[in-house]
Amino acid sequence: MTCWKTRRTRRCALLLVLTVAAIACAWGLPTLGPAALQAEGTNPNLEIRNQYIKVFVNATDDGTARFAVDSTGGDPLNPADDDKPLVYGRPCPWTSYTTVRVDGADYVFGGRTQRRAGKDGSYGVEVLGPTLSGGNIVATWRFGDIEVSQVLSIVRSTTTGLFDTAKITYIATNYGSNPHSVGLRIMLDTMLGANDGAPFRAKDKAIVSDTVFGSREMPHFWQAFDSLSSPSVTSQGTLAGPEVTVPDRVLFTNWGSLADGVWDADFSPGRDFTRAGEYELDSAIALYWDPAPLAPGDSREYTTLYGMGGISIAPGVLSIGVTSPAEVTCGKDRPATFPVIAYVENSGPTVALGVRVTIELPPGLTLVPGEQATRVLGDLDTGETAQVAWEVAPEVRDQADLEYSVAVEAENAEPNRVRRAVRVLAPPRLLVRVEAPSGFGVKDDGFDPYPLGVKAFVENVGGAPAYGVKTMLALGQGVRLAEREKASRFPGTVAPGETCGVLWQIVPSGEAGDFDYVVKVESRSTDERFATGRVRVPELPLRVIVDAPALPRRVGEFFTVDIVGRNLPGLVEARFDVRFDPSVVEAVFVSRGTAFVEETRMAYWREGVIDNSQGVVKGVLGRFGKARDVTGILATISFRAKAPGVCRISLENVSLAGDGGAAVSGSVEGASVTVRE
Repeated sequence: MTCWKTRRTRRCALLLVLTVAAIACAWGLPTLGPAALQAEGTNPNLEIRNQYIKVFVNATDDGTARFAVDSTGGDPLNPADDDKPLVYGRPCPWTSYTTVRVDGADYVFGGRTQRRAGKDGSYGVEVLGPTLSGGNIVATWRFGDIEVSQVLSIVRSTTTGLFDTAKITYIATNYGSNPHSVGLRIMLDTMLGANDGAPFRAKDKAIVSDTVFGSREMPHFWQAFDSLSSPSVTSQGTLAGPEVTVPDRVLFTNWGSLADGVWDADFSPGRDFTRAGEYELDSAIALYWDPAPLAPGDSREYTTLYGMGGISIAPGVLSIGVTSPAEVTCGKDRPATFPVIAYVENSGPTVALGVRVTIELPPGLTLVPGEQATRVLGDLDTGETAQVAWEVAPEVRDQADLEYSVAVEAENAEPNRVRRAVRVLAPPRLLVRVEAPSGFGVKDDGFDPYPLGVKAFVENVGGAPAYGVKTMLALGQGVRLAEREKASRFPGTVAPGETCGVLWQIVPSGEAGDFDYVVKVESRSTDERFATGRVRVPELPLRVIVDAPALPRRVGEFFTVDIVGRNLPGLVEARFDVRFDPSVVEAVFVSRGTAFVEETRMAYWREGVIDNSQGVVKGVLGRFGKARDVTGILATISFRAKAPGVCRISLENVSLAGDGGAAVSGSVEGASVTVRE
């Protein structure tokens, strides 16, 4: 939450918007139904918006890809929260940023900045600037072998049930050949309209000073509002549950500490959110996912939610508000429990004495063992707000709409009560099947198709959404992923009754045979599912051929003939003579084949000796610095047609050698050229 920060006005550059629908396909990202996309002429940002919120991304050359969140219409029943900032960022977002830690080195995601937040950090290389893609805003940066994509979209809030929440996702992929340690920090410069002094509220705590939660004590969500009886804006960050990736810790502190500390921050428990040397509150949060090994070719997703919060409020002398998830489902590794949080504000003119709060549950809901239905808050001063939290468990397995209530009473005030509904959903259940050709075919001495597509279909036949769905393809030794393919795909959320398709492209890795592969599907809310398949890789013909023109040549015409090697494994040296009919054609010159052009230099090459009297080119030779698999042109010979006839062009004394002079087998085939007047 930002009360004041130094700002410098810049002329913001326009962004040439590219349509990159392939990104959404590659990651399996869902499109955004209820949002509109904007990239207007004088707007320095890219944005997605709907009737509740907008997410906008810096598209200038200072702080590129940093983002912010505003309300548009906000809560439909509260006109006071229209067009208010939830994350500071007007006019161009710069105060919030994300840090990627790779092998102990810290990098700021996105473009460089001349401003305070992350100014002195290290930066990566832009792969894809902010781009509208399939209802999302996507940006990708590379940090050595690690490529990280930021994907921003709008989704349903866990408490309001409306599309009023920003989904913030990062996907890290290791494109190297060695494992790397990768971690992530997201820093959000949160704000409630013009208010930066409202406390964060989590569980039964009002957080007004430097506070940290670890993974074991992580609240499901935190909320912030300025007044319970008359709130202007209510914000919410979701930290736990099947919709998000639970961070290892979350830090509540002042913005300056997080702006200056790219990873670690100046943190002092009990200190309020005033920046050092200043006099006004300026709060922010940081979510940490600690570094963990990321294997070659693997990907990891980090997701959190931030947007509007939903509270059912009953105003009164004792105003009471209650919040809980709008929908509840079972997790894959824990019972189906959810938090109920009640806020009580003394809106009366005198101290409220002996305040007590009681939760009343219908059949189908019960308090978890150890919870007490009635909580004693004691005395509340005028304007003071207190809160309590319960953990509740559903006792039904099928879908049910239930309603609970929370009542508040005091010795000297009228009691008050608020009701709130919760929908209990049957758990999600995923099925997976694979569709793919049985194997590679062979066409023109090469694989066909190439690459070969393996497609998995993931269907949710359960009663609740499956969140954080991840699909992974594991291949046998005879096949591998095509270049720049990712083993992991992230379809995200798969709704009940929905089927999503995920496609991988694979290629042979050098061996022939039948090879198994496995598709694994997992999510935050379901057990793992597997589907298997088998792909056949045939033997390719190993040949050296003469590739001559198929159409007749005319007397006096010049033409070329290629000597082509196909599928020659581990080749170091190729040596051969070329025999032709000197009465029909004559050789003019011999040139190096493209196969003998190595990555950094030319391979050793000898063009041989032309003898047109005998009709032969003797001693053509090419040699590599190290063995390589070859499909390509070994030599190109230019001829001139001399007289009508049919000239047979053949290869003699062919020698193909690998490491240590070992013979490389392969058939040899000639060709004929027809010459006409």
